[in-house]
Amino acid sequence: MRVMSFVCLALAPLAACTEPDTETVFAQVTWMEWPAEVLGATPFTVRLIGWGDVYCREVEAFRSAPAVDHSAVTFEPYFLVTNDPGPCPILERWTGPDPSARGPIPILPPYFDTRSAVPGLDAQQPRSYELRAAADVQAPAGELDAAPLPVRTFGEVIVRSDAASTARTNAGGSVYAYRDSVGCVELYAGGVEYVIENPPADTASFWSAFVRGYLHTVATPVCGEARVFHLVSRN
Repeated sequence: MRVMSFVCLALAPLAACTEPDTETVFAQVTWMEWPAEVLGATPFTVRLIGWGDVYCREVEAFRSAPAVDHSAVTFEPYFLVTNDPGPCPILERWTGPDPSARGPIPILPPYFDTRSAVPGLDAQQPRSYELRAAADVQAPAGELDAAPLPVRTFGEVIVRSDAASTARTNAGGSVYAYRDSVGCVELYAGGVEYVIENPPADTASFWSAFVRGYLHTVATPVCGEARVFHLVSRN
């Protein structure tokens, strides 16, 4: 122990020995998919899509960080990034055949699309658990990196003790939706696209909202798609 202390003191002008090599940057979930029903005490997986405000930082690891209590499964994902920011790459895009028409490309934060394992949930009789996650909030970039983001409820999962149906996959999150010229409405959420089976009629051709619903396979395709999203609520 004395040798290590001496080394740290000796190197103090060059590096701070007490500072960690990485730091935690909390991320937000923008879209989630999970089984509508599961068997008690049986692990299952949840699809998480989102991003973190770690511009120009080297990502060492990503953790989905699920936590289970008596009423909910909560995800508060985070990135482990290098402690010191590195140089940002200079990116360019072509805006035309003329080389002088090149323009800068914004540096985008790292997105994640991953599946997180959830331990089996306790249920002596059918009951529900909420699915929650750190979600998007209206705040300037960088202000919330050092603390977990506010948690939002994306929906619920039914836990059964006998048999669980696999016909539906619950889903929800922040989406953009577009209605085309023939009335088909598709939602876009972090790289995924689904046709909405029952789109609201009181919206314009383009809208955004936080939605909850489920994915299922229909006997008659909707707008050419057999796997569609059924809208349950829109905020």
